[in-house]
Amino acid sequence: MFGLTRIVGIAWLSLAALGVQAQTQTVYPTREVKLVAGFAAGGATDTIARYYAKKLTDKLGQAFIVENRPGGGGIVSLNALAQSPPDGYTLALGSNPIASNDVLNRNPYDWRRDLAPIAMLVSTPNVLVVPASSSINSVKDLVEAAKKAPGKLTFASAGTGSTQHLAGELFQYMAQVKMTHVPYRGGSQALIDMLAARVDLTFGSSATMMPLVESKKLKLLAITGPYRLKQYPEVPTIAESGYPGFDVQGDYFMVAPANTPQVIQMTLAKAVDEISHQADTIAFIEGMHARPLYGGPKETKAFIEGEYKKWKELIDAVGIKVD
Repeated sequence: MFGLTRIVGIAWLSLAALGVQAQTQTVYPTREVKLVAGFAAGGATDTIARYYAKKLTDKLGQAFIVENRPGGGGIVSLNALAQSPPDGYTLALGSNPIASNDVLNRNPYDWRRDLAPIAMLVSTPNVLVVPASSSINSVKDLVEAAKKAPGKLTFASAGTGSTQHLAGELFQYMAQVKMTHVPYRGGSQALIDMLAARVDLTFGSSATMMPLVESKKLKLLAITGPYRLKQYPEVPTIAESGYPGFDVQGDYFMVAPANTPQVIQMTLAKAVDEISHQADTIAFIEGMHARPLYGGPKETKAFIEGEYKKWKELIDAVGIKVD
């Protein structure tokens, strides 16, 4: 369904296979490097950016500083990156909306022309949650309630075209139900109304939602990715709940401006790969209810292309439009 095969756990291509030899080592970096996060402090993007910035600082000997530039679901930060000098001193975290926003014609930049994919980082599954007071206790309950009263159930998102919105649209399409989308100007506002039970459900980031599930403020129904959470093996995926192929996750990767020198790209990719294989990094990522991803420039580009294809099929099928 919708070509939803993901590129997860990609095998790392050795530097030799990429044509980079030991003698091509560069002195990069020689000064501070800026790593731009396209969302406000405290969220999953910011948390991942700050972790890798600290690790890269330790590994490469120069400060990697996180700069938060929220706006447009990551569009503002990546548009700024696309216009930055291709010298390796301005980088950014990208995620799936690079592809879905491309389909929706929201990007003011052309990622294929303007950005250089560097390395895969982390995959955080979204989770289907309802308020703690909800009478809905499973995906089956949700579908039955939605079919009984089409359009009555509401699902919150961080805005039209966001990952949460697209997850809701995919769910409606696959389950053949009708719910009402309630877009907010960001995830925090959506979360406030979820906690107050002013909306019925959301497909939120596991990193944000699971602490609220653990404190009994939200109820966890299912996982949106292809794997159950390690910490909650009894909670099924949506795919296991009768909708095979359902797969929506928040996947993070590093990008640089196009034409960044190849040796700098490879220096960064190698450093990220080594960091991602460290035991403490794996523990940190799993503590976010997430999974590490591995891969360099080639795999990262292929991943974004795969996301573009997946979301184009859905968006064309259901006719999603963004003003």
